[in-house]
Amino acid sequence: MIAQSVLPFKLEKTDEHLTPHAGLIPVHEFHLAMGLDRLLDSSLPLPGSNRGYRPSEVVMPLVLMLLGGGGDLTDIRVIAQDAALRQACNLKKIPAESTLGDLLRRYGSQPHTMQGMSRVEDKLTQAMLWEGKTSDFTLDADATIIAADKQDATVAYDGTKGFHPMLGFLAENKWLIHHEFRTGSASPAGGMVPFIKTCQARMPKGCRIARFRSDSAAYNHGVTDHCEKTNVLFAIGADWDKAVKALYRGLPVDGWTQFMASGSRKKREVAETIHSFNKGAGSFRLIFVRDVEEQGTLFETDFRGRAIASNFPESTDAVSIVEWYNDRGNAENYIKELKHGAGLLHFPCGQFDANAAWMSIGALTYDLFILQQSLALPPELESSTIATVRWRLYQVAAKVVAHARSIIVKVAADATTFQWLERLRTASQRIAVQNGFT
Repeated sequence: MIAQSVLPFKLEKTDEHLTPHAGLIPVHEFHLAMGLDRLLDSSLPLPGSNRGYRPSEVVMPLVLMLLGGGGDLTDIRVIAQDAALRQACNLKKIPAESTLGDLLRRYGSQPHTMQGMSRVEDKLTQAMLWEGKTSDFTLDADATIIAADKQDATVAYDGTKGFHPMLGFLAENKWLIHHEFRTGSASPAGGMVPFIKTCQARMPKGCRIARFRSDSAAYNHGVTDHCEKTNVLFAIGADWDKAVKALYRGLPVDGWTQFMASGSRKKREVAETIHSFNKGAGSFRLIFVRDVEEQGTLFETDFRGRAIASNFPESTDAVSIVEWYNDRGNAENYIKELKHGAGLLHFPCGQFDANAAWMSIGALTYDLFILQQSLALPPELESSTIATVRWRLYQVAAKVVAHARSIIVKVAADATTFQWLERLRTASQRIAVQNGFT
């Protein structure tokens, strides 16, 4: 007896030029309209011979791969084997995964190459902030642990073996202004002042970092003194050290003000005092916040809630500072997007330098998506994650046909998705004209 299939269909192979990633074609066009290929080739070292790969031929296929859902060097095969996608995007050369590994090691070990990647990012930052509604921005700094069982990975404070990059996001637009790739054992508090200074230096002319938020990794006099010196308002989580505990115990019972936390039914209360570091240049406000239900007794082992150091003027009430500080939790969503959406959930190489280059490409991918959301995607997708846009826009089937010296992409999509693709193309054409590429 012949076994029957579960569903009544036959599976056959076709040689037609089909792609399941047709939405990546206008995405690549958007990157070209932004001048990404020219930026890469003018900022990074060119190959020594015609047989080598230009930086744009290395980075741009990887960006498409990461946006399309790839997360490892072997996934470049999907781009390489998608003849229809390559034809429509004019991708003539795609490095093999072994070649990409060699190139990443070379890129990461050359400081001038990594500096070139930063210059590319700075150009994109200018484009992102050029027509913004504000010139004053909030910097959210946070470190994240990424597990990696690799040769150069080290153990972080929580026991995870991997890497521990520091990230700086602009809260107003989710933009990743700067990142530093670090070993897993690196302390989040290490090098915080130089990190802030680099973020400030990478802001385009006419824009500045006016506010700074961080957890207790930034709780030191170097950070607070630098913020005061550069006129940056800050709200930083304080350590429950001996001095802070003493201040907490010394607060008067009637010094607490009750409020209802935004987005929550919990009643909380705040109290504040003035504090300074032993080596600090000046004093700052120290704001305590706790849940009313968790008051308990104020023994040294029973410290509730948290403390926030801030230099906001007295005209800004403590509750407003607490609520504003709590918004830094959005940075965790940006980090999640960077990991899950831009392919930085793990690292593909054994060497630290190669993985540093991989992260720079992942960071570039993330920012290119944010830029695309801002300039080209429809309002319905302006707050969507990369995964959502990938599912609804990038993963669209199409047939690519060459006819009369032109290429026709016949998309199998509903009317809404087709309008989104057209909108993306229209935006790319407008940007290309602005950049003088047509």
